[in-house]
Amino acid sequence: MTEPKRRKPGRPRDLDTHEAILGATRSILLAKGYHELTFEAVAKAAGTTRSTVYRWWPTRGTLVLEAAADNIDIGEVPDSGDSRTDVRSAVKQLIETFSDPLAKIVIMAAVANLDGDMKMATQFRESAVYPWRSTAAAAFDRARQRGDLPPESDPDFLLNVIVGTVFQCTIVPASPMLGGLEERLVDLVLPPPDR
Repeated sequence: MTEPKRRKPGRPRDLDTHEAILGATRSILLAKGYHELTFEAVAKAAGTTRSTVYRWWPTRGTLVLEAAADNIDIGEVPDSGDSRTDVRSAVKQLIETFSDPLAKIVIMAAVANLDGDMKMATQFRESAVYPWRSTAAAAFDRARQRGDLPPESDPDFLLNVIVGTVFQCTIVPASPMLGGLEERLVDLVLPPPDR
């Protein structure tokens, strides 16, 4: 006979209430932005209490990151066997994520709160940034090993060029500047062999 599973201490989460809170969080973020989002507003919109929201999420940042987890998940860069295809995938993933309306709000909030909400900053880096960045760096390492990039190339610098450029073209301006961005970035960091 197997031992019965022991329930974790504390009240279990009601899945309907949990989803209602996450949905209310997304709606408020899109309608009013991060600075207007409060536990009181979320609780009211979700039909629950502030203490329920606070019990499940210790900070506003952790609530927002869970609510927008699918939107801010950049993904991992696949290994296609072709350097340009891999780099194009990395750039495309970043553009798609940074162009998402909810992701924009949450990314800006996470960046603005890097010093103020350490839990949010850590969770944002570990769940959204590092998985993509480590697989993108691996793609640049593979490109170097194949001879598609000079041996002295610095993958971290190349990633900073991509991230900074995409950030400036998607999140900062009032209207995204995406025309030809993907191809121009790929050509910049990994010039075609005929150049």
